Amino acid sequence: MEGLYGIAKICKLFLSNKFINLSDIASSYNRVSKNYEEVFLKEMHKYNEEMLQNLIIKSSDNYLDKDMDILDLACGTGFNSRFLYKTFKKATFTLVDISEGMLNEAKNNCSFDTKFIEGDMLSFLESCNDNSFDIVICAWAIKYQNPRKIIKEISRVLRRDGYFAVIVNLKSTLPEVRKVYPSLVLKNYRNINKIMKELPNPKNEKAFKKWFIKNKFLVEKIKLGEHKFTFNSAEEATEFVTSTGALAGFDSMVNMKINKVKDNMIYLLNSNGIKTMTHKYIWGVFKNDK
Repeated sequence: MEGLYGIAKICKLFLSNKFINLSDIASSYNRVSKNYEEVFLKEMHKYNEEMLQNLIIKSSDNYLDKDMDILDLACGTGFNSRFLYKTFKKATFTLVDISEGMLNEAKNNCSFDTKFIEGDMLSFLESCNDNSFDIVICAWAIKYQNPRKIIKEISRVLRRDGYFAVIVNLKSTLPEVRKVYPSLVLKNYRNINKIMKELPNPKNEKAFKKWFIKNKFLVEKIKLGEHKFTFNSAEEATEFVTSTGALAGFDSMVNMKINKVKDNMIYLLNSNGIKTMTHKYIWGVFKNDK
């Protein structure tokens, strides 16, 4: 009966158009902002750096030692801008994030020539003039709004031959969570007031590449990969997914901070013998050819 009640409530919320929105996503990242670098980027930073280093190699002939404008969308703690600043010392950086907590961390971390904007990616891009930036970067966040609209706007605001670097999860990421999450939702349906839609992560390299080719980007480099986080217990695994933004939005659909919900998650992970979390991702560096 628990499952039937849960399905009925989800159907009711769906018909009432009660969906997780951008402010819920912002709240999710506010909750994890203080520990984001220590918990998530402590291991995942190497993939950001791999992408950014490739961007530097591709673009340095045009921009090294020159005044330029760099846009960091969904900047988080400012990690990516700090990495690029080590090479592009004369650049002016614009950091945009919807999370006040993340943006405050970025303000504390970035002491160079930087503008900070609190807001969502698409609204900010739509407010920009044509040909405003030389480089745009976006790490782990393009999925939170319509990727095709964002990429179209980035093509417009980038100068000709400018570069765009992006890293994002694949649709099949976190299969361990996908295995237990439906049961978690049904067990805790009384706590659900909104539904989280499936995120528009790319299914594979072909789908990812298509986003950019349709908007007149040249593919400079694309790489697929995965990273396994291994834990000593289901308790550690549960703490990880509730402390990193890995479930941003989904942790608003089912409040992962409620002890009963966390206990249910631990039980489900234990029951399925799960002590790993697998991030599947893809990154790319693209050149604007408008």
